[in-house]
Amino acid sequence: MIQQLDQSITLALNGSDSLFWDNLMMCVTNTFSWSLIIIMLLVIFFRNNYVRDAFIILLTIGLMIFVADRLCSGLVKPMVARWRPTQDPEIMYLIDIVDGYRGGRFGFFSGHACNTFCMATFLSLLFRYKAVTFTLYFWSATTTFTRLYLGVHYFGDVSVGLIVGCLIGWGFYYLYDKVMQRLQSSRLTSDQFTPTGYKKRDMNLFLAVVYFNYICVLLVSMIKGVG
Repeated sequence: MIQQLDQSITLALNGSDSLFWDNLMMCVTNTFSWSLIIIMLLVIFFRNNYVRDAFIILLTIGLMIFVADRLCSGLVKPMVARWRPTQDPEIMYLIDIVDGYRGGRFGFFSGHACNTFCMATFLSLLFRYKAVTFTLYFWSATTTFTRLYLGVHYFGDVSVGLIVGCLIGWGFYYLYDKVMQRLQSSRLTSDQFTPTGYKKRDMNLFLAVVYFNYICVLLVSMIKGVG
């Protein structure tokens, strides 16, 4: 019953007859499309922290992504061995394939969902700026949705990945916060800063970069669709 429901939801969200949406989903799911945002995050880390503290943040994020990836791809996927929809003999011929992209053999749980939501959770707790929090989770949700559209994950795969990602992000922020307390790292506080000491001006600049990136992705998708 649950398996049939999962298949039905996945098939309902998979694919379309639009080249524009196909191109858009392929762009959004590609990590390279978000390079500008990654660069902006690096700028924010080093502009708002001592060099030592900025490197601690980067180390924490690096370890967090490593743990999330190893848990998903290194442990759970081969252990559970649940086929991706694009590889599942039961429904693989019903899936709308985009540009021949099928992904690997197994899909439980979604690495994209886990990684993006652990990043969104960690950064939201780090910055404590409502508009940034909304934008980070919006980015995670849109990236995760592409996995359903492209048919490389079941709805259940991304749902579990989302939950696990949020838990990992919260756990690593908790560890990071404990380390910073031990180091007694001081932060500036005023109406020009977030509660955790990040310049609101930089938060607004980050928002501008994220939505500019979305506009660029949309334009690229439209051009490809016309071509």
